[in-house]
Amino acid sequence: MTNFVSTLCLVLLCSAIFLGSSTLAAAQKSGLDGTYILDETDSDNMNEVIEDAVGKLNFLTRDIARGRLKKLNPAYRQVAITSSPNEISVTVDNQPPLRTPAKGAPVAWVGPDGGKVNASMQLAGRRLAQTFTSADGRRVNDYTLSPDGRTLTMQVTETSPQLSQTITYKQVYRRVS
Repeated sequence: MTNFVSTLCLVLLCSAIFLGSSTLAAAQKSGLDGTYILDETDSDNMNEVIEDAVGKLNFLTRDIARGRLKKLNPAYRQVAITSSPNEISVTVDNQPPLRTPAKGAPVAWVGPDGGKVNASMQLAGRRLAQTFTSADGRRVNDYTLSPDGRTLTMQVTETSPQLSQTITYKQVYRRVS
């Protein structure tokens, strides 16, 4: 009987270790992983955001700034996020994926306007911070997943010495099941 009890204890201990390690592996995969589609109704209107930003510039630079901001701020229709302990990948629409080390180290990347930027990403629970830095300024895409896991909100903050104010707006996405 003692042999049976010690064998049972060993089996239970091994099961607990095995289940604990698989739970840990599952916890390392982000709840953000998935594909999301733009919800235009709940998102800010990009044309209004851009017009507000360029409205305070003089008329000579307004058109140039408007064109540049429209190129830099397309309303992405689809966002796909995948992550591993070593790498985070974000793909928007039909563009090549942006892949960066998971720990936040920056990589050289070409932005939507063709300009070279340094990009970094960091995951923290239900949040993903994407940072783009160039000679023209800085953009942060702060993705937050709703508690039910169905809604991804991207809060964008752009700063540039060429702009009289910081640009902020949000885009809301719904998870594709």
